[in-house]
Amino acid sequence: MTTTIDLGGGVEPVTLDEAKSWCRIERDDEDGLIGDLIRAARQGIEAMTGLVLAKRVFRLALDDVPAHGWIETTRRPLVGIVAITAYGPAGEPRSFAPDEAIVERALGLEAIRLSPAVRAAAANGVEVDFEAGYAEGAVPENIRVALRMIVAASYELRAAVDPQLQPAAIPARAASLLAPYRRVSL
Repeated sequence: MTTTIDLGGGVEPVTLDEAKSWCRIERDDEDGLIGDLIRAARQGIEAMTGLVLAKRVFRLALDDVPAHGWIETTRRPLVGIVAITAYGPAGEPRSFAPDEAIVERALGLEAIRLSPAVRAAAANGVEVDFEAGYAEGAVPENIRVALRMIVAASYELRAAVDPQLQPAAIPARAASLLAPYRRVSL
């Protein structure tokens, strides 16, 4: 089994002030809610596109390491490897330097290729910590506009939809701005 765990970090691609200005909200009593809507909109966009909008670290945990060492990541853009831990036959951890894996980009895929030494040591699996996402201020503007549109729609529906279920609606224009970033598989 392969699991990707978000270890957190990162800065939201739209600030509270930007979202409030877009929504024309001048009061401060719902700042917490608007912050939650920004986070929910970012998470929704990330789920739709596979992009990571707030650069952060993830842990990829694999029970079985492919013989060729090639592991496709579900988070992009892939920035680099942070740490590698292989687990031996008795479950003993062995740390490897980040340069024991390389970031590969081929055929529109982003992947990690583990060195032969890591593959040999990983009898009981491996964990690879990697950094993915756009740097602060580098998220494409049309994605930021879509995010603000989703926040505005979610704010308008705040009384009708539980905050845990946001974003409740994706405006058609926001969806069209995000369409070029969605991964299409044939």
